[in-house]
Amino acid sequence: MVWLIVVGGIGEAVCSALSLVRDVVVKHLAVKGIARSGQPEELMAICGIDAASIVSAVKEVLKL
Repeated sequence: MVWLIVVGGIGEAVCSALSLVRDVVVKHLAVKGIARSGQPEELMAICGIDAASIVSAVKEVLKL
């Protein structure tokens, strides 16, 4: 997998829009690399954007 710096995309736009709002927590999930091959479910898990990764990120933000 090749790792890239996350720049642009909807996550950065949301972070930018909310940057001046107080008491708002944003957990930025993004595809940070390019997985070469695999089934869609496997690729989403590798990239950290599958359902389990999203649930984990929400729990981290909510400190559950």
